[in-house]
Amino acid sequence: MSASYLEAITVRRSNYALTNKSSVSDEKLQDIIKHAVKHCPSPFNSQASRVVLVTGATHIKLWETVTATLLPMMPEGEIKTRYAGLLDLHKGGYGSVMFFEDQAILDEIIQQRPFVATQFPDWNKNAAGILHATIWTAFSLEGLAATLQHPPLTAEMIAGLNLGFDVPSTWKSTAILPFGDPAAPPKDKTFLPVEDRFKVVKS
Repeated sequence: MSASYLEAITVRRSNYALTNKSSVSDEKLQDIIKHAVKHCPSPFNSQASRVVLVTGATHIKLWETVTATLLPMMPEGEIKTRYAGLLDLHKGGYGSVMFFEDQAILDEIIQQRPFVATQFPDWNKNAAGILHATIWTAFSLEGLAATLQHPPLTAEMIAGLNLGFDVPSTWKSTAILPFGDPAAPPKDKTFLPVEDRFKVVKS
């Protein structure tokens, strides 16, 4: 029963080679996202995750906003040139999934349960990551290429992502998933020995 799920995890790969087309309809994309948002778990069932799907000119505007904010922060050189190229690849996709967590809900839970105030932010990051991976994997199964991006959340970046896209100020960005039909297969991936990363402790 788990084989198909594990195969789906294997299919999900970072692929920067995006086209500005999608063989998956906008309606299907929305259905995938809404299903994931509804069913992915969250600590204390907070359901604080928020998602915005952008396509077309709005998708381009998103990556122009990220580029205009990120590149001036970087010193001139090879790394900046490389990032500029990657940002162009993201902008060249069909669309992006913007992930947020509603900080107002998270703050309320901490107020109600101050005894978990230290641990709760980490627990919620786990929930956010589950949602990211679920949507990314589902898109991969539909044949789409995608990568998960984490722009630095400076004040300028937060303003650009929230004000620029009519997102409430309490929504805090956690990631962006640019996607599109693949222009090429993903690059080969190397793996460390699993034996060094997993062990069994028997009684």
